[in-house]
Amino acid sequence: MPEAAEEPKDASDGHEAEKTAESEVVTAAKGKGKGKEEKKKSKFWISWDSLERRLQLSKWVAFSCSKDHTAKIWELNSMECRGTLAGLHEGTVRCAVIDWKELMVITGSDDGSMCLWSLDRCECKEQWLSNKHGQQTCLAADWENQRAVSGTAQGKLCLWDSKRLALLSVVAAHPGARINKVYVDVVIGLAVTAAEDGRCRTWDVTVPELTCVGTFDKHGESVSSMVIDFNKNRVMSGATDGSVQFWHLKTRSSIALLSGHTDKINSIVMDLQKAIAVTASDDETARVWDLQSFAPLGVLEGHTLAVRDLTADFEEMICVTCSDDTTMRIWDLMGRTCIAVLEGHASRVTCLRSNWKRKLVLSASDDYTLKLWDIEKQWCEETFCGHAGAITMLC
Repeated sequence: MPEAAEEPKDASDGHEAEKTAESEVVTAAKGKGKGKEEKKKSKFWISWDSLERRLQLSKWVAFSCSKDHTAKIWELNSMECRGTLAGLHEGTVRCAVIDWKELMVITGSDDGSMCLWSLDRCECKEQWLSNKHGQQTCLAADWENQRAVSGTAQGKLCLWDSKRLALLSVVAAHPGARINKVYVDVVIGLAVTAAEDGRCRTWDVTVPELTCVGTFDKHGESVSSMVIDFNKNRVMSGATDGSVQFWHLKTRSSIALLSGHTDKINSIVMDLQKAIAVTASDDETARVWDLQSFAPLGVLEGHTLAVRDLTADFEEMICVTCSDDTTMRIWDLMGRTCIAVLEGHASRVTCLRSNWKRKLVLSASDDYTLKLWDIEKQWCEETFCGHAGAITMLC
């Protein structure tokens, strides 16, 4: 508000005072709409700040699920927990799938519940709290086409509207057999499941009821790991007997059997352009494969217990593995030699996620912590604490 005018000393001063008074009236009149303008401006800056935070969040963020019935969002730029998603799941949060564009996530739990959360606001948007179809074991989503699929411990495959978390269809995909892996691509109209009955099945997701269009049954035991390249119609799947199958997605025919591992396959990464794959196993090793000749290129030995997970940069030919022996190892894939051993976790290391542009790898452990590692410097940048149970998954 403008200051009050002084009493006029003469006529000219009085004239000036009248002008000042008129000016104040005009200002007051204009001020009637000022509140709305300020409010609009305030809303603008709030939305801009939110946009900035969303952009920042989408650049470098991690998401962890835990046996403590919660999931947490970690900002790796600021190295702090951004929020905890809690209060709805009453069992281990087993699986999750994230829409990085809209910053939404679906989580699935051992209690059979599913929740759709906003990562930006750390709040639940939709929920499915029924245990009707059993424990949720794995999730996949095609966010652009608003579809998600989940597999259960009872062998059911569920199709969801990912925007509303509405259940569209359920089928007994592998009756009585736990589904360990699931993938979906709505553009080509397929979902793929891998289960403990030793079978991988493909499903038509374009019809009202999920329909099986084929089965790959070359594994003799439970299918424990699987990766898919939908564009090239290729699948690699591993079983608890240590066998690895490379097969054609549409024809469900085996292209090659990769033998060498002697125990359960826990993780697979592949690059079809470079024709290379790496597998991790309970037999304490990881193996490198040539996907043209299907010959083994080498064995990565050094861990003293099961190798749980791995991540690879096939441009630089570097791989990182984690193990039940509480360590991580950095490998040169060309020479199949160990570059460094990373120690720090107090219990088995169960899963890894990487940002190869920044040369950073995030690890999760049964010791309830996550650790951020600089692969070039070969040291731990930060330890993230907050979970009250073992971490089951990283996104």
